[in-house]
Amino acid sequence: MQTIDQLIGSSCERNRDRVALREKQGGRWREITYAELWQKSARAAAALPPKKFKPGDHAALIGQASPRWVAAYLGIHRRGGVAVPIDKELKATELRHVLADSDARVLFTELTYLDTILGLLDHLPKLERIVLLDPDEVELSRGEQVDLLIEAWKELVSRHKLPDDEVARIEALARNVAASAPENSKNGRVTLKELDLFAPERVSMNKLAKAGRLLFYSQLEPATDIPESGRKPEDTAVILYTSGTTGRSKGAMLSHSNIVSNIHAAVKHFQLDASMTTLSFLPINHVFEQVCGILLPLSLGGCISFAESLKKLGENLAEVQPSFLLGVPAVYRLVLDRIRKKINSQPLAKMLYANPLTRGIVAKKIRKSVGENTKFVSGGAALDPEVARGYHELGLQLFQGYGITETSPVISSECPGRTKPGTVGPLLEGVEVRIANPNAEGVGEILVRG
Repeated sequence: MQTIDQLIGSSCERNRDRVALREKQGGRWREITYAELWQKSARAAAALPPKKFKPGDHAALIGQASPRWVAAYLGIHRRGGVAVPIDKELKATELRHVLADSDARVLFTELTYLDTILGLLDHLPKLERIVLLDPDEVELSRGEQVDLLIEAWKELVSRHKLPDDEVARIEALARNVAASAPENSKNGRVTLKELDLFAPERVSMNKLAKAGRLLFYSQLEPATDIPESGRKPEDTAVILYTSGTTGRSKGAMLSHSNIVSNIHAAVKHFQLDASMTTLSFLPINHVFEQVCGILLPLSLGGCISFAESLKKLGENLAEVQPSFLLGVPAVYRLVLDRIRKKINSQPLAKMLYANPLTRGIVAKKIRKSVGENTKFVSGGAALDPEVARGYHELGLQLFQGYGITETSPVISSECPGRTKPGTVGPLLEGVEVRIANPNAEGVGEILVRG
């Protein structure tokens, strides 16, 4: 059994020129190959020098799903660290609890969350370094750079309830700076300093940077000659915090073998290979997305596209047309409702779809718009049988699965050729389940091992 860094490292070597990740910036999909991803992970590893960061040390991540997040995650494992992915929606008190409880020594994050983190530093004596996952150098126009910075600014100030006219004033100032800067100024790029959007935070940032406690990912030189991490398959790979049944969230510790074995079993279960493409939109700190939506495709040489937002999920789905998609019941219900609304808004389509003999004409067009051969997998909660029937009527493959964080995560799932309405399908290879103390209806405690 391999460790995560060995599994993905060997894939990056085999698939050097294949596209690993895609992210939309400035209205265009920008691609990162496997060779580039491995190089970016070496850049993240540079923030974890072996003299200060030892195998088994903990490093946390909080931010949007992006190539930089993935690179940081891999960089942590390349240094033999334990990754602690954190929910970006946590309030400050809970974030403080997770960072303190996990003994995180390094935190990879984004500018959006920096003000909250700076306010917690006095309570986090073990947190020695913050690495800002600011965007890599990309060929964006000055206007596109301004748009990206304004979006970051809006998200940052929304928590402080600034008046709308003040936000509008800052936006106008930013655009004026961009328009008036010489064309050859910094190769046409706009910097945070030029826009001066984050002056309140900059004093603290400068102090941290001078002390070596704040680093910018894009300014790091990739680490060279990174030795084998020395970690064993049975060693802890990640700590995932989930809401406990009582009290504060608790960290579930998963080993490399827990995760890698689940990846291998899922690949076989869903009949996946290097040609797979997926669209990532679930929270990346969750085990379902992290293992099956990120690490699984990367282990094969597949391609992951990051959705722009939930609002643009339908648009991105039509653009990417993934062969494999992870989702939760609420999202699948939303997509089905939108499809039905579109059908009902067109009299001819509505008439054709109502007739079982002509329904296929409309269903074929729908399948072409989302991906004719997409394998949709639902997890996280029970799937409404009516939603499942709706997808099947359209000829779309929607499989219901079952798993929990502590099982890394998939226990069972419907899969090609093995579906039964109202069930969560057969067990993955290597998984055993027993029902303890069942009642007359067969309901009891579910015991799992594998």
